[in-house]
Amino acid sequence: MNQKEAWNRLYKKNQNKWRMETLGLPKIINGKNILEIGVGNGKTLKSIIELKPAKVTAIDLSEEAVKNAKKKFSIENESIKIRVADVTRLPFKKGEFDIVVCYYILNNLIENERKKAVKEMHRVIKPGGKVIFEDFALGDFRQKEELKRVEENTLLKNDGIICHFFSIAELKYIFSDFRNKKFTKKISYPITHKKELERVIISGKMQK
Repeated sequence: MNQKEAWNRLYKKNQNKWRMETLGLPKIINGKNILEIGVGNGKTLKSIIELKPAKVTAIDLSEEAVKNAKKKFSIENESIKIRVADVTRLPFKKGEFDIVVCYYILNNLIENERKKAVKEMHRVIKPGGKVIFEDFALGDFRQKEELKRVEENTLLKNDGIICHFFSIAELKYIFSDFRNKKFTKKISYPITHKKELERVIISGKMQK
């Protein structure tokens, strides 16, 4: 269950998966020093850049994802850094960033890794800095009974990728070291030919 290998296989095979650009990022990104955790195919990084941060560092566990993202974004641009890094052991100084963008990353970790990742985010954010968060919630159509159960509410998909599904109560507990926590559950029906399938996500903001 090596997640780095699984993600490298996925991005080597299909680097353009999840093509839609991430929408709805808050304007507080403007002029700030940003850390994006999990650059993937760059759809969230593209939205971050459009909001004109002062600097942005984007990381990913997958070398294939980083290689592809560098081709898209970091040519001749010193304000954009893209590198391989593990969210459970961030290679950055204490208080280095104003904002951490954490979209659809914690779901790919098991419980002890999620706790380490949040502690690392807390460490690298400046006092008063914020985390912008979004991830899968309990009840999302991806939470399929036939998939292998790894931990409570955590499944192993057929492509070898772990996927966890959150409740708001769990997120409040995981981010207990942060203050001013606000989480919102959103339900949509993105697959037009299968309108019974609910997409359930949780968005949130919190402050150090």
